[in-house]
Amino acid sequence: MGKTLLIVSGGIEAADAARRAKEMGHYVVVSDRDPNAPGFAFADSCLIADVYGADETAAAAERFSRKIRKIDGVICVAADAPKTAARVAERLGLCGISMKSAEKACDKLAMKRCFQDAGVPVPWFAEVETPQALQRVAIERGRDLVIKPVDSRGSRGVQRVAQVEDLTRAFLLAQQHSPTQRVMVEQYLSGPQVSTESVVVGGRCFTPGFSDRNYEYLERYAPFFIENGGDLPSHLPEQIQTSVRQVVARAAAALGIVNGTVKGDIVVHGGKPYVIEVAARLSGGFFCTREIPLNTGVDFIGAAIKVALGEDISPDELEPTRQTPVIQRYAFPKPGRVTSIKGVEEAQAVSGVVELIVTARPGDVIPPAGDKRPSAAMVLATGATREAALNAANDAISHLRIETQ
Repeated sequence: MGKTLLIVSGGIEAADAARRAKEMGHYVVVSDRDPNAPGFAFADSCLIADVYGADETAAAAERFSRKIRKIDGVICVAADAPKTAARVAERLGLCGISMKSAEKACDKLAMKRCFQDAGVPVPWFAEVETPQALQRVAIERGRDLVIKPVDSRGSRGVQRVAQVEDLTRAFLLAQQHSPTQRVMVEQYLSGPQVSTESVVVGGRCFTPGFSDRNYEYLERYAPFFIENGGDLPSHLPEQIQTSVRQVVARAAAALGIVNGTVKGDIVVHGGKPYVIEVAARLSGGFFCTREIPLNTGVDFIGAAIKVALGEDISPDELEPTRQTPVIQRYAFPKPGRVTSIKGVEEAQAVSGVVELIVTARPGDVIPPAGDKRPSAAMVLATGATREAALNAANDAISHLRIETQ
């Protein structure tokens, strides 16, 4: 066995990272509180610990490292838990981001203030402490705003104020998703949005992951932001893509990230990129584990593992060798309890489909749109052109028949 890597999260999207680490010859330890976590199937050893319990996971990792096998690196995959990874790294003296950087990355107000101080472009923002304060901001600045919890995970509780009827209810929903009961608003900026995935090595930021986010269902699921996958390579002009990469690098530097991974959510408004959020972790949705390799040929997860283990990495390893069209789309069944799932084999047989993952099972409940994406399956498709890849993805989704009651 090579080095020992701790992967924080045993979710299905983190399982690819465990599998890749084993392919690289490493000993893999996966931590998750769910004894049936999918990632455990690819682990050499398992830690039962809460992904979001930084001290709990760090204590378990320390015991394992001292009594069983020395842990050489830690990485957080598809879980918004950079504080957990940072705490483990701090406790074991490993390569990784600092707790200070992780705390800023998990607090949207602190993050935006940090970016503002560093001159990184962000939408106008402010904290709102009461529903009345939200109403005053809406009167003063108009309702083209986004309300969100300060320290939630993903899109939970995030709403577009212009499409909200009851501001008090919107405030309370956002507050409900904040562990610290804090709420903020920011200006809604129109324009194309992109997801980026970067590796920072010695303070130098490389961004091979660059996807146009697909929000075709904004009106259907309003006031919530429900993303339906993404398109690679980006349609944006190369000059704009370069500006986005530069802004992401500045954001990573402002957070103090010298070695690690950075996930960026960027909006291009009036031809200029603005940072919506940055996460100090690897993204979910199979972006880093499957889409980037398909699109660019870059072994992104392999590079992230090297960085986590403190190994040298060549810039050439992060340089795209191709730009193969890749389309990701989700299946959104009607809300309710899943009674049957049909058409999986037909969908998998569609030419151009390289991955079809059905996440729902009979008996699962598909919730109404709200604090998370109400999807039941995900498809990845490629093609000689974007149109061919998109047609393959849509064709596969059309074959799936997920019935709910």
